[in-house]
Amino acid sequence: MLASEEYSITTSPSGTEALKMVQENDFDLVLSDLMMPDVNGLKLLEEIRRFKPGTAVMLITAYGSLRSAITAMRLGAVDYVLKPCDEDELRLRVHNACERQIIKKEYDQRTRELESLIFATTHDLSGHLVALRGFARRLRTSSTDQLGQEGREYLDRIESSAELMEKMIASIGEFARAGRGTGKIEKINVRKLLQDVLQNLQSVIEEKNVDVRVPDELPQLEGEWLSIYQVFHNLINNAIKFSRDNVRPAVEIGVTDTGRHHKFFVRDNGVGIRKEEQDRIFEMFSRLDRRKVPGTGMGLAIARKIVTSIGGSIWVKSAENEGSTFYFTIPKTPRGQGKPEQEVSSAAK
Repeated sequence: MLASEEYSITTSPSGTEALKMVQENDFDLVLSDLMMPDVNGLKLLEEIRRFKPGTAVMLITAYGSLRSAITAMRLGAVDYVLKPCDEDELRLRVHNACERQIIKKEYDQRTRELESLIFATTHDLSGHLVALRGFARRLRTSSTDQLGQEGREYLDRIESSAELMEKMIASIGEFARAGRGTGKIEKINVRKLLQDVLQNLQSVIEEKNVDVRVPDELPQLEGEWLSIYQVFHNLINNAIKFSRDNVRPAVEIGVTDTGRHHKFFVRDNGVGIRKEEQDRIFEMFSRLDRRKVPGTGMGLAIARKIVTSIGGSIWVKSAENEGSTFYFTIPKTPRGQGKPEQEVSSAAK
């Protein structure tokens, strides 16, 4: 039915054999029956998502198993086809799934090329800035008296600008790396992760006497520990930085279960965000115009890139001088970053 010069097709006599084949080879698409005698389609999907997350899975199911097919979609299947299969429809579904994989592969390749360019550029710029700051220090040491007061002020500005540029370059590199993923999916204890975040921020929490509230019950996640850590760290750090004068800073962390996602929030009682600023705060180098706080304005951009890369979303509700609440969702089933090839595997019933 799928014979075509367009695809390289491999078949398997069972779900168990299909799992072994997927482990040992790279496929664009696995086409599997939902009901099989040894390993059913849902179990097959779960295992493939775990060790080959970039491989697309499409299920074939009878109408009576439609609910299971919908469950499979929630678990990451790209599509399902009802029995009896119409040949033309099946060809079209397979074609579309493989086309999406090819587009994703091209997108990933271009992303890697752009990241390589960013890393090369930031490396070269960092080298020039190191030299600039070195010459500025030597000038201050050797000629401070000849410079006079005005000259020393100019030198202060040079060094201050160079320091800020170094931080911005480092932030660009961090942004480029954010959301790339290492492929290491693990069980994450969110309470332990938050303890690590708050320990890292302990000095500023004590300095500002921040009231931090963490719920007793927090879920376990499946994902990459460092990515989730970065999101929480950036949001909590942001909440502390934009506190109001003469008001004890308070940061509250919470979560609700939406079914397919965990929806977290980080709420503060800080300066808030004006309505006209809320649309651009997640952009690179975006900063609140009315506040002079340390940083490069990249924290929220990095958080958004990470959250969207794992299939979640992030947004804010805020009012000026009333604080802000940042919400973000994390799928219960992690989205993988694979390297698909144009090949189709069919797991037989």
